[in-house]
Amino acid sequence: MFPIALDLAKIPVLLVGRGPLLERRIKQLEEAGALHVYSHSRESGNPDVQNVWLQIPQQVRDDSKIVMVAGLSREDSEMIATEARKQKKLINVEDVIDLCDFYFTANVRRGDLLIAVSTGGASPTLARRVRDYIARRFGPEWAGYSAEMAGARLALKAGGAGMKEVLTASDDMLAQKGWLDCKACKESA
Repeated sequence: MFPIALDLAKIPVLLVGRGPLLERRIKQLEEAGALHVYSHSRESGNPDVQNVWLQIPQQVRDDSKIVMVAGLSREDSEMIATEARKQKKLINVEDVIDLCDFYFTANVRRGDLLIAVSTGGASPTLARRVRDYIARRFGPEWAGYSAEMAGARLALKAGGAGMKEVLTASDDMLAQKGWLDCKACKESA
């Protein structure tokens, strides 16, 4: 696995599913700032599995770069994953590891600071518990710390500082502020 952060304001997402899992995923995508979410709800009464992908408008299938599936049967999910891969799209099928090209992380967000935890799909419970542990140690004040660091970085770059100078100044600022000074941090160092 290779962790990355995607700007979903720039990457169109196709979400196919039904029920509470679909609704939960829509909410998560909206919270992440996804601007191009095409949601297609699979009607439970339609027995024609082969037609699921074709029920989605062609333009939507063509435009989307990522396809997510939530709350559908294994058969429907396999068909959608196969068709999506034919079009070179990344696919995630909720809770079906072997059909996924990527997995979701358990996140702590404090302003621009995003801390992600993953087990590569092996144990979402463990990822969630580690996330909760981290969230208790990185409280809401970290949104302000992150903004302050970003401002200092921009000022340094505007003044002509190079990458090495910015890194050194950022480390110095963290040490001066003491934001990462804690007993548990020192014990684990």
